[in-house]
Amino acid sequence: MKPAENGLSDHLTMRGLSRRFGSFTALDAVSLSIRKGEFVCLLGPSGCGKTTLLRLIAGLDLPDAGSIALQARDITRAAPAQRDYGIVFQSYALFPNLSVADNIAYGLKPRHERQRHRLRVRELLDMVGLPGAEDKYPAQLSGGQQQRVALARALATSPGLLLLDEPLSALDARVRDRLREELKGLQQRLGVTTLMVTHDQEEALAIADRVVVMNAGRIEQIGTPAEIYRQPCSRFVAEFVGEANWLPATTSGVQEVRVGNHQLRLDAALPPAPALQLFLRPEDVIIKPRWENAPNTVLARVDNISFGGALTRIRLLPEGMPGQVLYAEVCPGMLDRQPLVPGEIVPVELPAARLLAFAGDLPC
Repeated sequence: MKPAENGLSDHLTMRGLSRRFGSFTALDAVSLSIRKGEFVCLLGPSGCGKTTLLRLIAGLDLPDAGSIALQARDITRAAPAQRDYGIVFQSYALFPNLSVADNIAYGLKPRHERQRHRLRVRELLDMVGLPGAEDKYPAQLSGGQQQRVALARALATSPGLLLLDEPLSALDARVRDRLREELKGLQQRLGVTTLMVTHDQEEALAIADRVVVMNAGRIEQIGTPAEIYRQPCSRFVAEFVGEANWLPATTSGVQEVRVGNHQLRLDAALPPAPALQLFLRPEDVIIKPRWENAPNTVLARVDNISFGGALTRIRLLPEGMPGQVLYAEVCPGMLDRQPLVPGEIVPVELPAARLLAFAGDLPC
C-alpha cells in the first residue's frame, strides 16, 4: 500500500523555493510535499535543479525565496545539524583515515558511550550486509561496500529524513542493480522518509513511490512511476522518460488524427493545435499474426530485427506514412509463435488506448 493510501501526514514540505546564481535561475518557485515514510525520486537531466533542491533541504545552501518545513517545523534557515537528516553522496565521502566502525559512529553522541556505539555499528553493518567489517578501512573496500558504509553512517542517528544524492551512479551496473533492490528493501523496513536525486530513469521508476520530474528549475510532473511512464503530462516528460515512437499528425476529428494516408483514433483528448505529434511506447505497438480491417491497423515492412535479450526490437516502415519509422519491442515467446524476417509485410496495430498526442513539431 502506498503512503498516500495510509493517510499519512506530510513529513517534508517546500513552498515556492527559488534559487538564483547571478542571472541563472536554478530553482523557480518549486513547491513539493513528501509524506512520512515515502520514497521520492527527483529525476531530471543535468542542470535541472534537482541537486540544488537537495542542498537547500540539507541546509548546505539557502534559498532566495520560499520556505522548507520538516514535520511542520520551519527549517528554511536552520543549520544542517538542526534538520534531523542523514545524507549519502555519490562520492561516498568516507574518512580514509578512520575505520569502518569509526566512520559509522562519527555522528553518534555522547562520545564516551563507546559500548553502545559499538552495538549500534554492529547492528547497522548487519543491516547493510557488511557484518564483521568494523576494523576495515575504506581503501580495503569495493565501491559497493563503501556505499553501504556511507548508508550505514547516514542511518546511524536514526534520522527522520534520508537524503541520497545520486548514491548509485558511480557503481558498475550489476552492483548498482543489487544495491538498488537492497536500498528499497531497507527503506521499507525502516519506514524512513527518503528523497533521492537521480538522472537514471530506470532507477527512479524501479525504486520510488513517487517520481518528481524536473526541468529548467521547475517541476514538470509528479506521479507514481506508472503514471510518469504511462501518462506523461508534458512533451518534456514524454521525451525524457523511456523510449517512444513519434509520428507527425494533423487533427481530423474530435479524437481523430491523420498520419500520412491513415486515419487514427485516440482515446485521449487532443490538444487544441492543428499540428500534432503522436506518442506511442515501442512495447505498445502490436504486430498481428494476420491482416484484419480494424481501426488503427496499418501494414508495415519489417526493416530490421535486433535481439536484446528479454526484448527484441523490431524496426518497421509503415506503408502510407512516407519517411516514418516505428519501433516495436516484443518478447521471445511472441517471435517463437510468429517468426519475423526482414522484408516481410506485417499488420501492425497502434492501440487507441495507448496513443497520446502533443502539440508541436518533432521532438529534439
